[in-house]
Amino acid sequence: MRNYKQDFPILEQKDANGKTIHYLDSAATTQKPYCVLEKINHYYQTENANPHRGAYDLSVAATIALDDAREKVKKFIGASKTEEILFTKNATEALNLVAQSYANHFLKAGDEIVLAISEHHSNLVPWQIIAKTKNLKLVYLYTDENARITEQEIAQKITSHTKLVAIAHTSNVTGVINPLQYIIATAHKVGALVVVDGTQSTPHLKVNVKDLDADFYAFSAHKMLGPMGVGVLYGKEDLLNAM
Repeated sequence: MRNYKQDFPILEQKDANGKTIHYLDSAATTQKPYCVLEKINHYYQTENANPHRGAYDLSVAATIALDDAREKVKKFIGASKTEEILFTKNATEALNLVAQSYANHFLKAGDEIVLAISEHHSNLVPWQIIAKTKNLKLVYLYTDENARITEQEIAQKITSHTKLVAIAHTSNVTGVINPLQYIIATAHKVGALVVVDGTQSTPHLKVNVKDLDADFYAFSAHKMLGPMGVGVLYGKEDLLNAM
């Protein structure tokens, strides 16, 4: 059996007592394997330049690297076009971008935003801010005794007044996988859009945004063995163009 721990140089270190590190906080951020560290180092040593800003060799190489990364992300989450993939600093910035660039311009006073009571602050605070700014109403989905959102709760809270639903694919608090397809289908029936926080799901589940029919889907690289400072916002092309 392969010893995957050997792929992570930080786990080869010993603490002050001479004991090796056992890292159990990957839900917060993951350690980086040699292959990722080597790829980052290779880029800065051989391809580093401003992409899409020059016709000289290094800029072309940087552009190719960026475009290749966008294409890989598109395939990884099952998007239709590379134009639907936006790179951000992290999922938090991606979710704020939707709140400020979509909700701020397309929602009006009295409209309702539905979100789970169990949301991470990154998918809670932006909607609280925009609701206060635009005089919107926040409606919370509550969980049952097993920390799950029932279909009855979804059907009761997502109504004709709902214009946007913000929901985590997988809860960072409980690990529960929310019934995303049912939530999205219910929201779309009343003409509402769905913004998904995929930060905890993308590293562990097979995600296909087309099958889910998600309108927006956000996640961070640093929670799936990638570097800090890289996030992804998927958005349907027509919505991104409208924004």
